[in-house]
Amino acid sequence: MGRYLRAELLKQKRSFNRILLWLAPAVTILLALVLMGGSFLQIGAYNWWYMLILPGSFTMCCALTAVRERRKNRHGMFGVVVSKKRLWTAQVLTGTLYLMVTCALFFLFISVVGFLFGETVFVLDSLAASVVLVVTYAWQIPLWMFLAEKTSVAVTVFVSLLCNNFAAVVMAVKDCWWIPFAIPARLMCVCVHILPNGLPMEAADPLSDRAVMFPAILLAIVWYVGITLATACWFEKREVS
Repeated sequence: MGRYLRAELLKQKRSFNRILLWLAPAVTILLALVLMGGSFLQIGAYNWWYMLILPGSFTMCCALTAVRERRKNRHGMFGVVVSKKRLWTAQVLTGTLYLMVTCALFFLFISVVGFLFGETVFVLDSLAASVVLVVTYAWQIPLWMFLAEKTSVAVTVFVSLLCNNFAAVVMAVKDCWWIPFAIPARLMCVCVHILPNGLPMEAADPLSDRAVMFPAILLAIVWYVGITLATACWFEKREVS
């Protein structure tokens, strides 16, 4: 698996995905600096990050990877690889690694902004939020790769933003928060105390209950493993086009 992963990282070396890793969090911080400021700077940045820019950018990253590989006929890899499942899994792991990197960069940027302009989200809460976002968004990587294989980048990004935003705004604050698309927004209420509409939570708000953390994260991990295995089995049956 290590060789497959190194090969995927090498193929991504000069791709737009590498630019997206730092561009997405940088744009988020820039928007917050220009449009918000003051005590709402970090709050606004976090809200735009998990509601719009993170799901949009990492979906684009997944879709671009799948479409580029499809157009180049997998660089002839179908004829030489021992296991197509490993090839697909390596691409999913690469997407997961990129998700970790972009969330780590956002954590770094938002921490620097808090230090310079005033901290409204504690560093430890911000760190926890970044880890939670990686875990709860990672399951979507194989899903969007699969959809991009079947459709296009534009369709995939549109469906992703529609699902993530609808779930975050409508479902995350209701009893159906356990729906996978709603989990990231629901857990941001716990980690950084920000509602999906961008408003800070009150201290006694029931949405800050930490009891949802364990089942939500466990569910996200199960979805990640399940969808990765299911799409890998589908990919194994593909033939050279």
